[in-house]
Amino acid sequence: MDKQFDPTDDKKIELQLIHKARQLENRDYRSLYVNVGIIGILGGIIISPILLAILIGGWLDEKYSIDPISWRLNLMLIGFVIGLYYAYVWIKKEGIQKVDEAYRKEQERMKIDK
Repeated sequence: MDKQFDPTDDKKIELQLIHKARQLENRDYRSLYVNVGIIGILGGIIISPILLAILIGGWLDEKYSIDPISWRLNLMLIGFVIGLYYAYVWIKKEGIQKVDEAYRKEQERMKIDK
């Protein structure tokens, strides 16, 4: 069975390629401040659970000390894993695309204001 040629399939693929090319083009023009902002957000998302876990671990070490086990170290590792998970969730939810869109809207607004 030969599949019939459908010109709409080519048009869909062409539109998808154009869309991806525009996304890549916009990513190249993103400012340094936007990139630093993304790094700052991700750093905060990762470091917050680690710091909280270290504080809780220190309190547990004072109250319920077990000689060969360090609550602080174990909870710090758990906090690190939780921080990485939340960073992954943020990237999936908010993602770089939304930051790119916000940056483009801001650039358009600045062009209109001039």
